[in-house]
Amino acid sequence: MKSENLPVYLLTDQKIDGVLNYPVIKINFLSPSFSFENTDYLIFTSKNGVRAVDKLTDEWKKYPSLAIGKATAAEIEKLGGRVEYIAKNAYGDEFAKEINQRYQNKTFLFFRAKKLVSNIEKEFINNTLKEVIIYETLCNRPDTILIKPSVVIFTSPSTASCFAKIENFENIFAVAIGKKTQKELYKYINKVYVANKPSINECIKLAKSLKIR
Repeated sequence: MKSENLPVYLLTDQKIDGVLNYPVIKINFLSPSFSFENTDYLIFTSKNGVRAVDKLTDEWKKYPSLAIGKATAAEIEKLGGRVEYIAKNAYGDEFAKEINQRYQNKTFLFFRAKKLVSNIEKEFINNTLKEVIIYETLCNRPDTILIKPSVVIFTSPSTASCFAKIENFENIFAVAIGKKTQKELYKYINKVYVANKPSINECIKLAKSLKIR
């Protein structure tokens, strides 16, 4: 059986042709107090961080931004910001190492989720990092039915843990966006396929190319 004969689900509300949505997470934007004083650069590790700060102020657009990937960079530019650098490696710890190799004695303002997969702070040995918790990821119960068997794309450890709260993994073929998501999935299922690159498009390509017996 080829995966092209099975429905492919994305566990967010992002609309992509040929993929069904089963949003098991939702984003709650927060309104923290913070200052841009003495800030040299901004750091974004997701599109949600960009959207969250843009809801609060336009001042962020005055500062050069560092993005963890092309999708985040595109969101920065879409909302009127300026991209200074895009990470070569789309993992938080590696992104932090790149920043510390590239910059010296600078101050970075990091707009982040309440819960992080990576601890980038420990990698900031040459620079100063200020963190602002500006959004949180919450579990969500979709109002649609998940058809099985199916291929399900997990884009973060939180999509895996939230999915497990409302569904079982029987007749599910899991595709993970990266190693940390794969590690979380191994708590619930034995077989996990991992995309060659940590992007949703790569996950979709993999999902549709699987040869499942």
